[in-house]
Amino acid sequence: MSMSVDGAFIYFTIPIFGGIPITQTTVSHLIVTIFLCTVCIVLGKRLTKRPNGVQVMVEKGVMMVRNMVVETMGEHNAHWTPFVATIFLSSICGSFIGLTGFLRSSTADLSCTLGWELMVTAIIWYHNIKNNGFLGWLKGFTEPIVVMTPMNVISEIAQPVSMAFRHFGNIAGGGVITTLIYTSLSLASAAVLNLISANGPVASIVLLVVGAALLVWRKKKPSVAKLIFGILCAVLGVFGLLEAFDILSGVPVLAYGIPAVLSCYFDLFSGFVQAYVFTLLTISPMLCRSPRQPKNMNFSAYAARTVHPD
Repeated sequence: MSMSVDGAFIYFTIPIFGGIPITQTTVSHLIVTIFLCTVCIVLGKRLTKRPNGVQVMVEKGVMMVRNMVVETMGEHNAHWTPFVATIFLSSICGSFIGLTGFLRSSTADLSCTLGWELMVTAIIWYHNIKNNGFLGWLKGFTEPIVVMTPMNVISEIAQPVSMAFRHFGNIAGGGVITTLIYTSLSLASAAVLNLISANGPVASIVLLVVGAALLVWRKKKPSVAKLIFGILCAVLGVFGLLEAFDILSGVPVLAYGIPAVLSCYFDLFSGFVQAYVFTLLTISPMLCRSPRQPKNMNFSAYAARTVHPD
């Protein structure tokens, strides 16, 4: 995933309301939305009473999100599962779309994460006002004592902003770090392959034999180190032979193949983790301000009773 310090590229501007820029983030988020809607429609039309492999995986995913909602917010808030799943999947796909190389991760743009948080905050305020009334909602800022009112107001505003900046900063910063790692590993692998091929096919053959020996030895005495170094030596040996005989000379895969795999791993791992954490932090305020929260119960007591009903 490549990052630019100049921000999202602007494709064109719609000449209304002072100009609405259509950026890389807009296009990426639109593609993610169309993709998720298409997948949901296709899978929804193919549901069977005897689920196949794909339906089983989808049902497990739905139950995973539902269990996360129930364990965090309580059984009576299970109806929030579709909404939470939408945020979770949008965050994951918005981060993974940057792996294409020509599209920008939508979550690497503050406008995307801040928009999600503002939407969640609006929903929370709506249900709180609907449940307790407008005056009751305002009275909540004075609890537990009136002196805490300024702090409660600041916290109410700062919480969604901080979570939006957190998700945006992690994805954007992770993209920059991944790009640096990708570039460093690319240069290192190119230098190693050039050094191996410079000594002719002998060095490549030696590495290939050492790698094969480590993999065979691992079968007798299993070890993760033997597996890693065995695969690494074998791969370097094969690539060195191809480079020495000019079979794939100049092809970028020799210089970028190995780092690209590591780069994809980092992007996939960080994208999934950040999406999961962002979803949990987003639904936490919904727990404290549930529309079914008793009026005379403070947030801590309600959260404790919801998470541990016994």
